[in-house]
Amino acid sequence: MGTLLAILLIVFVYLVAPAMLVWGWARWIVQRPRLWTISSTLSFIGFLLASASALFSLWVILYASGGGFQRLPDYSFFYRCIRRGAIISLLGVAFALGGVWRRSPLRWQAPAGAVGTFAFWLLATTWP
Repeated sequence: MGTLLAILLIVFVYLVAPAMLVWGWARWIVQRPRLWTISSTLSFIGFLLASASALFSLWVILYASGGGFQRLPDYSFFYRCIRRGAIISLLGVAFALGGVWRRSPLRWQAPAGAVGTFAFWLLATTWP
């Protein structure tokens, strides 16, 4: 059961979440809301935070692959990066859930992307 859960988490983090973010940006560019309601604004803010968390995760991956974390005496900077990315994702989840109740272009992409980026930060702390 644990292996199945790990596989599902990896598929969600590395396939579903990036696809939802790309699909969300493409959909938002095509179907930008003419009238900004509270729901569409909350969804957009949640989606922006999820995208910011995804870009921050790419920076952390590139920094780590360049050996940036190995040059430091301890891993406190690494865990601060993880904590900040998780906070950005959780804020994205909160805003995105606030926008789910009404129809908008990012109604489902925002929470899926935010939950996916939060799952990435959880996976980053537990992956061997």
